[in-house]
Amino acid sequence: MAAVAPIAAPLMLASSAISAYGQMRAGQAQRRMYEQQAAQAKLRGRAEAIAYKQKGADALRNLNEVLSTIISRAAVGVGDPTSGSAATIQKASMGEGVREFNIAADNAAMALGQASEQAGIYKQAGQTAQLNSYVQAAGTFGQAVYKYGQL
Repeated sequence: MAAVAPIAAPLMLASSAISAYGQMRAGQAQRRMYEQQAAQAKLRGRAEAIAYKQKGADALRNLNEVLSTIISRAAVGVGDPTSGSAATIQKASMGEGVREFNIAADNAAMALGQASEQAGIYKQAGQTAQLNSYVQAAGTFGQAVYKYGQL
């Protein structure tokens, strides 16, 4: 039995070192995975923001169409397109169009903010996973050294 200990002890240390190295590599891989998720979250946020900006542009385009229709109909009706009921309808349409545009702009800003926040969460999770793997690796190797000292 005494002849096995001199061979087994270095193998145990080597095995623990390999295990510790594997734990560290796994932590690094987890961090890269979380960084990819962070990049995807930012990309999704930018895509959502673009979609909201498009909604805002569509609202303004619709507003222009409505205003031009109101003005042309009022002008054909031998009325003043800038006063009376035509002006009232224009003001109401402008209020609604601007409100829709502002909501779209706010939604775009919120989408970017939420994406940035989510990306930060993913990055922090990656850093924590990597640090945790280093601590586990140190524990694994430390246990092996302790057991080696006990032999």
